[in-house]
Amino acid sequence: MNLSSWIDLSGVFAELPIIIPLTPEGWKLPSLIGLCMCAAHIGPLLLIIIRWRQNNRFSEIPYIYIIIIIGIISCCIMAVSWQKTVVLFGRKRSIWLLSTIFTLGFLDCTSSLVYFDYMKRFRARYLSATFLGEAFTAIPPTLLAVLQGVGSEAICVQTANSTIPEATYSQPRFSSTVFLFCIAGIVFLSLIAFILLRWTNIVAMADAAEKNPLNNIKSSIEIQQHETFPMNIDIQPTQLQHTSEMSFSTLILLLSLLVFSGAILIGCLQPLITYSLLPFGQKTFYYTSILSPLAYPSACFLSFRWPTITTRTTIVETIIGVSLCIFIVCTAWQSPCPWMADTLYGSIVMVTTWFLATLILAYIRIAIGNRIKMEWIDEKGMFYFGISTELGVILGTIPMFFLVNIFQIFVERLPCQTYCKI
Repeated sequence: MNLSSWIDLSGVFAELPIIIPLTPEGWKLPSLIGLCMCAAHIGPLLLIIIRWRQNNRFSEIPYIYIIIIIGIISCCIMAVSWQKTVVLFGRKRSIWLLSTIFTLGFLDCTSSLVYFDYMKRFRARYLSATFLGEAFTAIPPTLLAVLQGVGSEAICVQTANSTIPEATYSQPRFSSTVFLFCIAGIVFLSLIAFILLRWTNIVAMADAAEKNPLNNIKSSIEIQQHETFPMNIDIQPTQLQHTSEMSFSTLILLLSLLVFSGAILIGCLQPLITYSLLPFGQKTFYYTSILSPLAYPSACFLSFRWPTITTRTTIVETIIGVSLCIFIVCTAWQSPCPWMADTLYGSIVMVTTWFLATLILAYIRIAIGNRIKMEWIDEKGMFYFGISTELGVILGTIPMFFLVNIFQIFVERLPCQTYCKI
């Protein structure tokens, strides 16, 4: 069931190398998607208000049906309309694409609360299936992207009536429409899984039901308020033993590192993905869109071996991860002609840097969450963890939106034009 959480937006990000050259927003599209995702976080807030108003009468089951069904419909609408544009304020804009992304973001952010709340009905050991489901939401879209192949590479064609070559774009093995319909099909499988949970005796056969659900898993309102698009891998699901208590100053330090790393990794880098990668070629963007999402389940596997790390190690690894992110930002700022542009060596460096930065900061996020869960005595520790993650995303995304779209300090390349003359 939890595979439907974030798999649709993971699919959108995996498809960006093919979609971006064909939209009027071009390289600015990721920053607009980031703004849509920030606005979509109103979903969990509305759910908290509804839960507070209904109190004991609240049931998460109707919301699960609504989230999955509307998610399927939204994926299908996006599949047939993502290239449609609307003239707004004198310019063509991808209103259909952005509105469906907002809808999916609204649903996915809300699902993180609802799905975990539903898990209170099952024994604690089954919570790991929920975490693993979220951890692997990036894998099916990645496999589809590999099967699809590289697309939207500019092919310059010289015309008789112009001295400037015109750009046409190569086609992948199957279109983005087929890709998005496949994602909708995977979400539909999640709907079938939930129906089977509700209306068959699978739960009884597995003896999975919690005898007294109120005594086991806490409400998701306290556990899960920290989900955001393809960065959503969370606390190690294994049973953690409480150790020495964490001081308040240590908690503030860890939460500050969480805010800072989230702001730069999710808030800053995602809007700059085109400016940092496309100067090295379409294939560089394509391979990064495949490998970077795999950094999240890789970080999850690392947390099985090393659930927590010391404060000093956390600081050192944060500095390393942020340094890699700063290198990516500087490369984006140099666009359209950054250092090592149009070279194989530069492509390898950028793909590797993106993967390592994502892996390091994703693992730090999990390790910090594990430490708070183990050592902070207040039950609201995970709530603070979630709020810090969301705050970091907002603090990074909104300023970057203005830098990219309003002040336009980052410059994109036009197809079939020569840059970086030696």
